[in-house]
Amino acid sequence: MNDTIYEKMSDLLLFSVGFKKGDKVYLKYSRGQDELALKITEKAYRGGAEYVLQESIDERFKALALLSERDTYRFPDYLKAQMAETCSPGWKYIGVFSEIDADAYEKADQGRASAYFRDQGAFLKPRQTALMKNAIPWTLTYVPSAPMARKAYPGLSDAEAVAKYWEAIIRIMRLDRDDPAAFWREKMERDAKRSAFMDSLGAKALRFKGFGSGPGSGTDLLVGLAKEARWIGGFDQALEGTAFMANVPTEEIFTSPDWRQTEGRVELTLPFSLHHSPGPTPVGAWFEFKEGRVVDYGAKEGGDTLKAFFDIDPRGRYLGEVALVDPRSPMATEGVTFYNGLYDENAACHIALGKAYPSTLKNPRDLADDELMALGLNVATVHEDMMIGGLNVNVYAVLGDGSERPVIENGEFLI
Repeated sequence: MNDTIYEKMSDLLLFSVGFKKGDKVYLKYSRGQDELALKITEKAYRGGAEYVLQESIDERFKALALLSERDTYRFPDYLKAQMAETCSPGWKYIGVFSEIDADAYEKADQGRASAYFRDQGAFLKPRQTALMKNAIPWTLTYVPSAPMARKAYPGLSDAEAVAKYWEAIIRIMRLDRDDPAAFWREKMERDAKRSAFMDSLGAKALRFKGFGSGPGSGTDLLVGLAKEARWIGGFDQALEGTAFMANVPTEEIFTSPDWRQTEGRVELTLPFSLHHSPGPTPVGAWFEFKEGRVVDYGAKEGGDTLKAFFDIDPRGRYLGEVALVDPRSPMATEGVTFYNGLYDENAACHIALGKAYPSTLKNPRDLADDELMALGLNVATVHEDMMIGGLNVNVYAVLGDGSERPVIENGEFLI
């Protein structure tokens, strides 16, 4: 990718975490993204960063751990000190990923893969918790790689597919503008108004109802909302007050469901692209919920991956997020399945299995796991978004008196 795009992307990511002189930056990035990481680092130091810590991730090395015949995995204690330091005030977190090794675990024994992700999740829980309660400003994005592009644009050469993927991302991130950050600042203000409107409704649940014969037409799902949760859209706020944009790009407004109150059936409208997949990507997946818990599930392809995922953490059978996305968002109107959780979640309404965001509390504060659970916010070591919205799925807010107000109907976002 040319230097101008990397310049603009670096500026946008630093803007997204509210970077200022004297900050420390923890930059985590996929292998192969050295040029972009160098540009972000350069921009940060020129802007007065005190320190930039870079960490390159290569999932192939992690996958080699699964070759050993064991069912538990231990991680070095020195990493705990690094996690504690980089989640403390004064730090900003930026993640740049490419899924270049998305298939690294697909041929591994699924039992060992589940065990590895279970132990890794438990070890990394302090960082996950810190970010999800907004202890520090954070943001993440994905950039094209050949494995991502081959799935999104089949039939093209790797080079052609990656180029097409980049063209779409440049449009969607508004990197073709002179000042992408100016666009996103205005966009965040509009999304904040949508969130405020949803809060004003005081809805106790959302109903997702499919119709017709397209993807999601068999959905009939009621998602109860946590009473103490608020809707978040636009800029979020770190505990120390800095405004930040957690995802680049972002089209969602979201809140926390009550983990005990989801009922019915949902059919995914896009492939279930897990962040760390213990097997092939599930396609045509469906789930049945009763009293908040997934009690049955299946998929046209990749059903064994779902079983391996649920083996990672029992709390992954409960919801931790529900999000509304305009069915005509820029990501949706590209007409492409990106096979990437961040991009595809900006194309459709979605729910997430696993951990809830403590930052959605109306009064964000430090709470123990049992206190969060009592408020209805799920606690888990996993968090995986799955897309359930589309042109064949209407969404209704269930109000306190039991009446239903349309939120998305016949493909139109009504708020």
